[in-house]
Amino acid sequence: MDIEKIQELSEQSVKDEIPRKENPHHATMTIKIDVRQMNKDGSLQKGVLGNTILNKYGISNKAQVCTSGATEADCIKNLKEMLERLNG
Repeated sequence: MDIEKIQELSEQSVKDEIPRKENPHHATMTIKIDVRQMNKDGSLQKGVLGNTILNKYGISNKAQVCTSGATEADCIKNLKEMLERLNG
């Protein structure tokens, strides 16, 4: 079977499938964590704590939060709710 025929069949198969937004979706949020010393005036030191120190507390300088949904809209709704909970 030649490449053009394969592409044609693939495109036809996509057209016959459930629309993308109605399929289950998954979101991964990657967070960078900076912990800095605060000065007496409220300003922050330039340097951040490294992973060696953070590991003593059982964390690292990165985190991932994942969520899924039955549809595109469900996934994004779940993600928005997670972000709102993180924000307080």
